Amino acid sequence: MTDLSLSLRPTAGSGVGDAVRDIARAVGPPLVAAAVLLAGWQLVCEAAIVEPRLLPSPVKVFATLGRSLDVLLVQALPTLYGALAGIGLAALLGLLLGGALAWSQTVMRAVYPTVVFFQLIPKVALAPLFLLWFGTGLAANIVFSVFIAFFPVLVATITGLQATPPAFDGLCRSLGMSRMRQFLAVKLPFALPYIFSGMRMGVTFAVIGVVLGEFITGQAGLGYIILFSANNFETALLLASIVVLCGVGALLFGLFLGLEAIVLCLYDSR
Repeated sequence: MTDLSLSLRPTAGSGVGDAVRDIARAVGPPLVAAAVLLAGWQLVCEAAIVEPRLLPSPVKVFATLGRSLDVLLVQALPTLYGALAGIGLAALLGLLLGGALAWSQTVMRAVYPTVVFFQLIPKVALAPLFLLWFGTGLAANIVFSVFIAFFPVLVATITGLQATPPAFDGLCRSLGMSRMRQFLAVKLPFALPYIFSGMRMGVTFAVIGVVLGEFITGQAGLGYIILFSANNFETALLLASIVVLCGVGALLFGLFLGLEAIVLCLYDSR
C-alpha cells in the first residue's frame, strides 16, 4: 500500500471532527445571537434607560426563573398537554379534510371557502362561544388550540397532495393502479414533506391557542401565570414564564421534527 493511499484513507478522527464542525455551524450562530441580545439587554438595564419594574435585567429574570422553576414546571404541564392534544387533533382533522378536498374538486369547491371564512373570523371573537360550549377547563383550551392550528395543516396537506408531478399520474394510469392505491403509494409519500411542514407551523399556533385559552379561562397553565404576573407588575416572573413557554414550544417542535424523520425514513426504506 502506497503512502498516497494511506493519506487518502478516511479516519475516525476526521469523521468526528466533521460532525463537531457541523454542530458548531448549526448551533454557533444562534448562540452568538442570543448572547449578543442578552448582553445588550443587560447593558440597557444597567444604564437605567428603562424602568426596572417594566424591564428587569436578564440576571433578575433568570434568578426568578430559578426560584420559581418548580411552580412554573407544574403550570407548564396543562399548557403542554393542551398544546399536544391540540396539534394532534388539528393534524388529524387537517389530514382527513385535506385528503378529502384534494380527492374531489366538488368537495373542494363546496367546503374550502367555508373553512377560509371561519379562519378569517378573529379567534378572540369566538372565545365567549367556546366558553359556553366547553366550559372553562382544559377542553376549552384544546378547542382554541385546534381551531388555530388546524388551518396550516389543512393548507399544507392540500398543497402537497396536489403537487405530484403530472408524469407520475400518467405512469400510475399506465400501470393500471387504482385511484386509492395511487393516492397511498404516490401522492401521500410525495406530500409528506409538505404535511410535516404544516404540522411544524401548526405546533406554534397550537401553543398560541392554548395560551389564549388560559388567558381567557384564567385557571391554570403558563398563560394564567403570565396574566397573573402582568396584573401584579411582576415582570420578572412574566418573562421567566415566557422562557418556560418557549421551552414547551421547542419541545413540541422537536417532537414533530423527530416524528418527521422517522416517518420519512420508513417511507424511504420501502
